[in-house]
Amino acid sequence: MAKLVKAAFGGISVLAMTAGMAGAQQAPSLNLYGNSGLIDMPSAEPQPDGQVTGTISGSASDRKVTLSFQLTKRLSASFRYSELNDWTIAGEDNDRSFDLQFQLLEESDTLPGVAIGLRDFMGQGAYGAEYLVATKAVHPKLRLTAGLGWGRLSNSSTVRVGANPQGGVPITKQWFDGDVGVFGGLAWTTPVKGLTLKAEYSSDEYTREVASGAIERKSPFNFGMEFKRRDNLSFGLYYLHGSEVALRFSTAINPKRPPAVGTRERAPLPVIARPVNYSTGTDWANVPDYNVTAQQKFATVLKEQGLAVEAVAVNGRSAELRLRNDTFNSSAQAIGRAARAMAFVLPHSVEEFVITPVVNGVPASSVVIRRSDLERLENDVMGTEKMLDRAVIRSAESLPAGSVFAPDLYPDFRWTIAPFVSLSLFDGSGPLRASAGLRASADYYIAPGFSFSGSVTQRVFGNQQDETPPPSGLPRVRTDRALYKREGKTALESLTADLMFKPAPDFFGRVSVGYLEPMFGGVSTELLWKPANQNWGLGAEVNYAKQRDFDQLFGFQDYDVVTGHLSAYWSVTPGLDAQLDVGRYLAGDWGATLSVDRVFANGWTIGAYATVTDASPADYGEGSFTKGLRMSIPLSWGIGTPNRKTYAIDMNTQARDGGARLNVNNRLFETVSEYQRPGLEAGWARFWR
Repeated sequence: MAKLVKAAFGGISVLAMTAGMAGAQQAPSLNLYGNSGLIDMPSAEPQPDGQVTGTISGSASDRKVTLSFQLTKRLSASFRYSELNDWTIAGEDNDRSFDLQFQLLEESDTLPGVAIGLRDFMGQGAYGAEYLVATKAVHPKLRLTAGLGWGRLSNSSTVRVGANPQGGVPITKQWFDGDVGVFGGLAWTTPVKGLTLKAEYSSDEYTREVASGAIERKSPFNFGMEFKRRDNLSFGLYYLHGSEVALRFSTAINPKRPPAVGTRERAPLPVIARPVNYSTGTDWANVPDYNVTAQQKFATVLKEQGLAVEAVAVNGRSAELRLRNDTFNSSAQAIGRAARAMAFVLPHSVEEFVITPVVNGVPASSVVIRRSDLERLENDVMGTEKMLDRAVIRSAESLPAGSVFAPDLYPDFRWTIAPFVSLSLFDGSGPLRASAGLRASADYYIAPGFSFSGSVTQRVFGNQQDETPPPSGLPRVRTDRALYKREGKTALESLTADLMFKPAPDFFGRVSVGYLEPMFGGVSTELLWKPANQNWGLGAEVNYAKQRDFDQLFGFQDYDVVTGHLSAYWSVTPGLDAQLDVGRYLAGDWGATLSVDRVFANGWTIGAYATVTDASPADYGEGSFTKGLRMSIPLSWGIGTPNRKTYAIDMNTQARDGGARLNVNNRLFETVSEYQRPGLEAGWARFWR
């Protein structure tokens, strides 16, 4: 376990060290809980927007592994796994917990920053507390913090007892109720580069630890020294409550700061501006097979830009280019490069450019750009914003007669062999389990929208198969995952036939048949209504799923279920998406899932989700209901080269059977939304890249 934790944080650390070279914003120091703070106490300082921080801390009484996310400029969330030494909570010697903090007031020249927070508000309550805290710089090198605390921070020996021994249910009636404690302290940045000294008065009585003999609390004062390197790596040494020593190591990465300074992508084409007295004649449009010639020119130019031509339709004043983007994780960047290519290839009389991205053979939208705007705004200081304002984003229409499709696009066979890493974070067996090996994947595109896909994995090493399946009162649709890892060392991960289509201009459809995911096979159908220029949409999915054998080859078990959901999608603002799913889950339970995701221009996503169903807390087991944090990291962010591959990490308190959905590839909203207005707006800053 220790080796796996070190390896995981080592990977983050390498990225953190290189990312720090890009000139990072100064980040507030962290406490032993992995949040902005003093030593044990919190502070009112948010981390830089988008920051992802990993912390390992330890003392005689516990060891904590925390992942923290600055979800917005003011809102942060943390997910923590704690090993308890010589004391327990609800009879367990480990605890999984969530924290939230919101900055109520930003610090100014005259006023302190003020924040409100919930610590361990949905776990079993080992560290359960609420607080109101203020922080102010009284000198460039000296920051003072003071706050009021409830629960563990109440300076009281009273121990809170949750209403549910399974944990996972917020006991809201306890929040900010009962005794109130006062805490505070200071942080002094010394003349020694990177060294900070801290002192605090702690309002935590450590009641459970003291009662169990895990620690001896001789003093409410804590002292510490911290060393920070490049603002992305920090180390801390502390002396706590007059009796023990604690250590902390933290590392951070930020989606806004790629490890590589600059990129290694091909430069975009310059916009070829038309001469002042250009010809407006359209006699060229009468040339036989002109569209064929245009398609060939586009194929040559776009291939160098990492794009592929699906079809071309050109007339005297307007032209439509249908393209496939297999390179850029920013859809706006692909649109921008296609627009430049059109200015390079097309005759001067063509004023209207219609760019239609095609995904899995289905047109997702059309972006209409005036050529004169492209020429005028390329070097405009506000050119990015003006181009978005003047572009028209609409649903794709049928291609006109005479359009030319690129030859030899179908059938198309692609395959890859690459290493894989599978992670299980913060389950009941420990903070991290992992498996690694090789994955062979293949896709065979027979015709637009119709394809076969599959993947085979070979595990080389790891310990996910050693996880102990937790008790469950529901059909074991997820809690047997260790058995799948154990018996499926060589596994057919998926093998499906997929059909994507457009039954109407604003509708998208999908049918998938086969081995849909490692644990289930069957039939999955989906229909999505999503106008391209609209920031919300509706979808419906119905599946028949049958549980696969543990060896993940071709056999099935007896369990089967009909499952499905009605879904509502809403892009709250560019870069902030919300989704609500209501329906039936794999274990036969009925309920709803709410998820919110922050989407960055470079392809990063960071989000949170919660699922509540009619499964009782007793049947569900520890955690009571499903909730978690997740993020998706684009490979291009780390290597500085355009690439559409991403790595997804899901941090769930437990892999439980309640609230479990099929993991189906190519769900419609995820497939087409990046090429519609909300998705394009989120990454439009890369239009000229």
